[in-house]
Amino acid sequence: MPISTNGQANEFEQLQQVIQNEVKEIEKWWSEPRWNQTQRNYSARDIALRRGTFDSVTYPSSLMADKLFKVLEKHNNNGTASRTFGAMDPVQITQMAKYLDTIYISGWQCSSTASTSNEPGPDLADYPMDTVPNKCDHLFKAQQFHDRKQFEVRGNATSQAALDDMGPPIDYLTPIVADADAGHGGLTAVYKLTKMFIERGAAGIHMEDQTSTNKKCGHMAGRCVIPVQEHVNRLITIRMCADVMNSNLVIVARSDSEAATLISSTIDTRDHYFIVGATNPEVELSLAETQDLAITQGADGKKLAQIEKEWTEKAGLKLFHEAFADAVNKEDKIANKQAVIDQFNAKVGPLTETSNRDARKLAKELLGYDIYFNWELPRVREGLYRYRGGTQCAVMRARAFAPYADLVWMESNYPDYQQAVEFAEGVKAVYPNKWLAYNLSPSFNWQKAMSVDEQHTFIDRLGKLGYVWQFITLAGIHTTALAINAFARDFRQDGMKAYAQNVQQKEMDDGVDVLKHQKWSGAEYIDGVLKLAQGGVSATAAMGEGVTEEQFKDKSKL
Repeated sequence: MPISTNGQANEFEQLQQVIQNEVKEIEKWWSEPRWNQTQRNYSARDIALRRGTFDSVTYPSSLMADKLFKVLEKHNNNGTASRTFGAMDPVQITQMAKYLDTIYISGWQCSSTASTSNEPGPDLADYPMDTVPNKCDHLFKAQQFHDRKQFEVRGNATSQAALDDMGPPIDYLTPIVADADAGHGGLTAVYKLTKMFIERGAAGIHMEDQTSTNKKCGHMAGRCVIPVQEHVNRLITIRMCADVMNSNLVIVARSDSEAATLISSTIDTRDHYFIVGATNPEVELSLAETQDLAITQGADGKKLAQIEKEWTEKAGLKLFHEAFADAVNKEDKIANKQAVIDQFNAKVGPLTETSNRDARKLAKELLGYDIYFNWELPRVREGLYRYRGGTQCAVMRARAFAPYADLVWMESNYPDYQQAVEFAEGVKAVYPNKWLAYNLSPSFNWQKAMSVDEQHTFIDRLGKLGYVWQFITLAGIHTTALAINAFARDFRQDGMKAYAQNVQQKEMDDGVDVLKHQKWSGAEYIDGVLKLAQGGVSATAAMGEGVTEEQFKDKSKL
């Protein structure tokens, strides 16, 4: 709050008292059970100093975050899962609210249908950074509108019998989890992006460990991750921003390392086990130098691809532990080769976080000489290092992310139940109470992946493993495409019969409230606002005598 004072000494004392009071409130907040699994590397005073003189406010999105947390907590306790999918517009969220307890906003869908630049494209996160927050704002405002609309109708009921006749209320205020991609830049961008999401209604956001400049859809090739600590810093920044804004924002940490083939840097020792190097000392020119030389000689794309293939085969690309095993197996003087390999692997593994320096030292102790291993030579022309992820790599990263996030998520290439078990067990071995998320992606061919019966039970089986939040990223766009394709085809052939029988009649049969689209859009609610503003009467009421929706009056509950 603003400080009014008559003297500099008094101002100092008042300022310190104001800060101390804020610190106490923050510390009280952080002592709540909500934060039992949350680690912060900054103090309450650090946050208090960054809040300014306005009294802290509670954003509606923070209330929705509390609701989301309780929803997920209940599912965790019951061994069940919140299931949802990517919503595109107010129509979809109002229909989803009848059946689902969370809403998802997909960056992929926004990239292709809702970029604030109005330029559609694939999921490369190259759309303006306010795109997904803008869609969140769009849908959250729609949720609040339909909630107000319903509240007025129910509030005007004259008896319990009248309320019962309306049926149970729909909870339109379904918590939204939104896609923050890779943060759209450095840590300042991550901070600003988080702030936008909090201001625009997100109960939770997820952020992945890809580079923001090379980000790809989690089911595209060429995925490049950043060092472990770099993504930890992103997660810390998200929580720090939420703390400054007095928000209980739910954070989902996603890792794309399971199928990653590139990494931006070798700086973090936790990544060393998964970095690929050349093992042939006869290869002197790097791949990039070899390709650059070929380009100067006029090589085209096809020729460059062939050069890369040949260079890669000659270089003998391997992970360091593979190079060590090969060296042991070539040594005649080592009698029990597997025992030596096992001794090495016991100290250098995917979850030991051993540096390459220490791995080399151990290898030399066991072999008696240095192994040639060079991870600089295979770097691609963009300067990125080669990386071979996998499930254990994702486990390692999820463990590193877990203290800074409410849920962790491994993006995978297939809906593999046993892989999901491996990831869950790997995370929970260190963080037994950590919640998990799972992408039920439409990029998977579900028909080939499992039987119909297995499809039916897949979500429930994952729920028992701790995957409390599961979502089909792009079901909104796929169901829309399917419905419009079918209607457009039938409309061309059958005219109004296609609409009357395949759309309107089915809306009637299923009790879809959009049947009365004027009422659904809030025409009655706005009429009430106009009448209130004009003393109770409005000659221009939209839902007055003559409105065509009287033709549907036998469907009064819609």
